[in-house]
Amino acid sequence: MSREKKPVEKSQHRYDELRDGAGEVREVWKPLAEAVAKMSPAEYTRRHNAAQRMLSDNGVTYNVYDENEGQARRWRLDILPFVIAEDEWAKIEAGVIQRARLANALAADIYGPQRLITEGYLPPHIVYGHPQFLRPLVGFEPPGGVFVHSYSVDLSRRPDGSWTVMASRADAVSGIGYALENRIVVGQIFADLFTDMRVQRLAEFFQAHREAVQALAGEGRAVLLSPGPHNEAYFEHAFLAHYLDLTLVEGDDLVVHDDHVFLKTLRGLDQVSVIFRRVDSDFCDPLELRGDSALGVPGLLQAVRAKNVVLANALGGSVVESPALDAYMHGAAEALLGEELLIPDIPTIWCGTEWGREEALSRLEHGVVRGAFDSRPLFSRRSTAKLGRELTPVELRALKARLARRGATMVTQDIVPPGNAPIFSDGAFTTKPVTLRVFAAWTKNGYQIMPGGLARVSDDDSIKSLSLQSGALSKDVWIPSTGPISTFSLLRQTKENVAIQRTGNSPPSRAMDNLFWLGRYSERADDLGRILRTIVQRRGEGSGSGDGAMQVYLCDLLQAVVPGKLPRHDAPWLVARLRTLLGDRASPDGLPQLLSRVRRTAWSARDRLSLETWQTIYLMTEPDMLPSSGQIFGSAEALTCLDRLVRHGAAFAGHCAENMTRGPNWLFTDLGRRVERCLHLAWLVGQVAAPTVLIESERLRIALEISSSVMTYRSRYLNTYHLAPLLDLLLLDDSNPRSVTFQLAAAERALEELERITPKGQGTAAVLYVRALRKTTEADGILMKIAADPAALRAHLERVVAGVSGLSDAITDAYFRHAIRHRTGSEKRED
Repeated sequence: MSREKKPVEKSQHRYDELRDGAGEVREVWKPLAEAVAKMSPAEYTRRHNAAQRMLSDNGVTYNVYDENEGQARRWRLDILPFVIAEDEWAKIEAGVIQRARLANALAADIYGPQRLITEGYLPPHIVYGHPQFLRPLVGFEPPGGVFVHSYSVDLSRRPDGSWTVMASRADAVSGIGYALENRIVVGQIFADLFTDMRVQRLAEFFQAHREAVQALAGEGRAVLLSPGPHNEAYFEHAFLAHYLDLTLVEGDDLVVHDDHVFLKTLRGLDQVSVIFRRVDSDFCDPLELRGDSALGVPGLLQAVRAKNVVLANALGGSVVESPALDAYMHGAAEALLGEELLIPDIPTIWCGTEWGREEALSRLEHGVVRGAFDSRPLFSRRSTAKLGRELTPVELRALKARLARRGATMVTQDIVPPGNAPIFSDGAFTTKPVTLRVFAAWTKNGYQIMPGGLARVSDDDSIKSLSLQSGALSKDVWIPSTGPISTFSLLRQTKENVAIQRTGNSPPSRAMDNLFWLGRYSERADDLGRILRTIVQRRGEGSGSGDGAMQVYLCDLLQAVVPGKLPRHDAPWLVARLRTLLGDRASPDGLPQLLSRVRRTAWSARDRLSLETWQTIYLMTEPDMLPSSGQIFGSAEALTCLDRLVRHGAAFAGHCAENMTRGPNWLFTDLGRRVERCLHLAWLVGQVAAPTVLIESERLRIALEISSSVMTYRSRYLNTYHLAPLLDLLLLDDSNPRSVTFQLAAAERALEELERITPKGQGTAAVLYVRALRKTTEADGILMKIAADPAALRAHLERVVAGVSGLSDAITDAYFRHAIRHRTGSEKRED
C-alpha cells in the first residue's frame, strides 16, 4: 500500500513574528524595532517613498494578466525587512537543503528506475497521470546526475513557531531576482542599519551556483531562456541575466543543428552550452512536447538527450511540484534519503483512494480543495483552489460527484494559518499574514541556500491574498550574523593581466531588431509630438487661430498625420481630433498607443539599455503624462504635456549619442532613428509644398518649427521665407541633423561599421543600397530642379520614401531575417 502520512490537526491562532507571548519584542527584531522607533512618521514615510521611486525608476514590475489581459503592475515592497535569527535560520537551511536533495532524488527516480512506484511508496497515477510527466525523457540522466539546479520552497509559520512547507518549485524557479532587487533597495534605504546588524550577503550564493552549472558544460555560451516580455516575471529574467553575465534569449533566438544548440547572432551561430531556463518544461520543445508552444526550441530534447547542452533546471521538474506528491513526501524521504523530513509538508489528502475521499470530505470545512496536479500558488490566477467552507450546496454536490468519478485528480490540504509580520501600510504600522520563500542552488559542494529570501505579506488578513498575483506585498529577508560577514562581490577582481577588448560577445539578432524598432518608434513619437505641439500653439490666442486659412490648413495637416474621415475645417472638429490623438488610449494612431509601443519595445530590449536610458524611456512613456480624452481640452495643459514629451525624447536621443558605445546596440538604435526621420522629413516637405489656402511663408514657418530648424534658417535667411532654402535645409544640407541627406550619411556610416564587424558579405547589400540611394537623392542640380517644378519635387519625395522603406527592408534582410516578428505600426509609410 502507498505510504501516505495522515495529517495532524493544529490550533488556528497565528504566530507573532515581532513579539513573544509576553508581548516583548523578540531579541532578533530589537535593533530594527529600536531604529524604526527613533524615526518620526514623516522620516519613515520619506524612506518608504524613496524606495518606491527607486523601484519605479528601475522599472521593477510583476506583470499581472486577468481574463481581460490585465496590465503590468509595479512591484510592491514593504521596506521593513523580515528578520530571522541565525540559529533559527540554520534549521531552515538544513531543512531546505534536505528538500532540494529530495527533489533531485525524486526527479532521478521518476525518470529513472521508479523505485518509489514499484515498492509502493507512491501511487502510479501521481506520476503517470501528471499532465507534465515528460515520457520522452524516461531513462535520461543529465550531466552529473543533477536534475534540480535551482529550487525554492514556500514556508509558513505554524502557531507553535515551527515551519511547514506550503509549496515547492523544481521546474522554472521564480522570485530569486525580485529577492535580489529587494535587497538592493532595502539595503540602501537602511544602509547603516544593514551594516550594524551584520546582515549576511547574497553575492557568494549566485557566484557559486553560476560556476557550478557552467563547469558541467565546459565551453560555449551561457544563456537565460525567457518566455519573453509578456511573462509576468520578465523584469526578473532581464535583471538576473545582467547580474549573472548571461545572454538573455527567447526561444526564437536559439536553433538546433546536429543535436547542438546555437544562438543566432549578428556574426552567425554561436554554440550554447548552458541554458538557465525560465520557460516551463512542457513549452520547451514544440516537436516532442507541446506542439502549440511558441516559446521553445524545436529539437531541444534531442540536444539534451545527446548531452550537448546543460539545462538548469533539467526538464520534467513539474512532476516534483505536484500537490498530490505532498501526501507522500514523508515516505519518499525515508525511501530515497533514509531520513525523516526536517520540515513537514502542509497536511495533504490525495483523493485517489476510498479512504482519501472520505477523509477529504470530513476535513473539508477546515481545508482547501484543489487539483492534484495544480502547483500554482494558492488562489493565484487560474488556481483551482477553493476554501471548503465557502463552497455552496450546489458546489459541494458537484465536488462529491467529481470525487466519486475522478478523485485521483483532486487533493485537499489543511489550512495552516501563517504567522503575522509587521508592515508599514497607509501611513501606519500593523501586522499581516506572511509566508517565506527560500531559494537553494546546486554548487560543487552540494546545495547552498541563499542567506535571505522573498517574504510575501497579505494585503488583508486572508490567505487568499498571499499570492503575488493577488497583490501581496514583498519584503527583504535579513539574517543577522554573529560571525564574519563576506565582502565578496560579483564584480570580478583578479591580479592577472586582462586582455584589452573593444567588443563583447555577438548579440542576438532579435535583440538588435528590438533596438532598431525602438529607434523607429521613439523617433515616430517625437515627430508626432512636435506636429501636435505646433498645431496646438497655432490654435492658441494671438497666433492667428481666428484666420480661416490657418484653421483649414491645421485641419488638413492633422488629417494628413492620421488619414480618416474628411475634416470639417472647423474648431470643434480640430479640438475633437486633437483630444483623440493626445488622450484616447484606444486610438491605434494616437500618442498613447505609440508611446506604449516605445515602452514595450524598450522592455523587450531591457537588458541592452543602461539604467539611465531605461529611466528616461520610462518617464517619456508614462501613461499619466498625457491628458485623458475625457478631460476638457485645454491648450495650456496640452502644450505642457507635449513640451515634456519632446524634452524626454531629446534626453533619450542624448543618452544614445553620449552614453552608448558605438557597437551593435547603438548602431541599430541609431539606424532606426535615421530611417524614421527620413520618412518624416519627406512627408513634412510634401505637406509644405502641396497647394493650399494658407500662404507659403506660414506653411514654411510651420515646417521649420516641426523640424526644429527655425534658428538655423533664420541665421541664414533672417525672416525671408522661400521654398528653395527650406528644401535645401531639410533635404540636402549635410550639416543639418534634421535633413534627409544627414540621415542617409549617418545610415551609411553605421552600415559600413556593421559590415566591418559581421561576417564578410552579410551587410554588403545594405551598404550598396544606401550608397545608391544617396547618389539618386543627392544628384548635382537636384535643388534647382525640385524647387522650380512641383511635379519633380513630388517625384523626388516619392523616391526618398520608397528608397528609405527599401533600406529598412535591406537592413532586415541582412540582419534580422530569422528574428522577424509582426509589429503593430511597422507598415511602410506612404507619402
